[in-house]
Amino acid sequence: MMRKSDPANPTLVEVFRGTLVESRHAGAIAVADADGGLLFAFGDVERPVFPRSAVKAMQAMPLV
Repeated sequence: MMRKSDPANPTLVEVFRGTLVESRHAGAIAVADADGGLLFAFGDVERPVFPRSAVKAMQAMPLV
C-alpha cells in the first residue's frame, strides 16, 4: 500500500521500476544566500529535521 506524502512536504522524487512507481520520496527544499536569507522554499522548510548519521562525515572533519 502506497501512502500519500504529507501535504506540507510534497513528493520530490518518484522511482520507477518499468512503468510502476517503486517508491516516492517527500521532502522540502530551501535555498539560502551567504547571509542566511531565504531565496527559495518548497515544502515545509520550518519543520525541524534530525539528520543523525547523515552528517557524521562533517562531524569528523575537525578531528582529521
